[in-house]
Amino acid sequence: MSDSEENKALQTTEQSKGELAEALPAEIQNLPPEMRTMVSVMAGFFRSNSGPDAETAKIMAEAEMHEETCKLQAYTQSMQNRNQANERDHIFRMKKLAFETGQNVLVGLACVAGIGCGLYLMLVRGDKQVGTPILVASFMAMLGVKPDFNKEKE
Repeated sequence: MSDSEENKALQTTEQSKGELAEALPAEIQNLPPEMRTMVSVMAGFFRSNSGPDAETAKIMAEAEMHEETCKLQAYTQSMQNRNQANERDHIFRMKKLAFETGQNVLVGLACVAGIGCGLYLMLVRGDKQVGTPILVASFMAMLGVKPDFNKEKE
């Protein structure tokens, strides 16, 4: 750097210091130069627009709104999927319950028919050797007791 350029830079610095001194309140002008510089820098920092410009802030707000909208749509879709899965499970349980109910009605009717047949054989026909086991087996089946015919003899 040449001397003339250095002189111009110093003059510019001195002019900015003079402008800074004029802009600072009288209390700050009485401070030592190092403190004045720190205070002026801090004052400039706090006075400045410490955020993005309006267009950037608008774009950032739109991006955040888009992100929240996407999250809401994803949550809504997951809730719809969950509702559909719950509806399928409910329909499956209803069909299973209907099947089990039909099965239980058939078993109940068979047990009642077996009890009737056993009573008929025992009382009307007088065949106690055949009627008694049918009556007992039908009654036990109605109670839900399963005979264990494969039990090992002790």
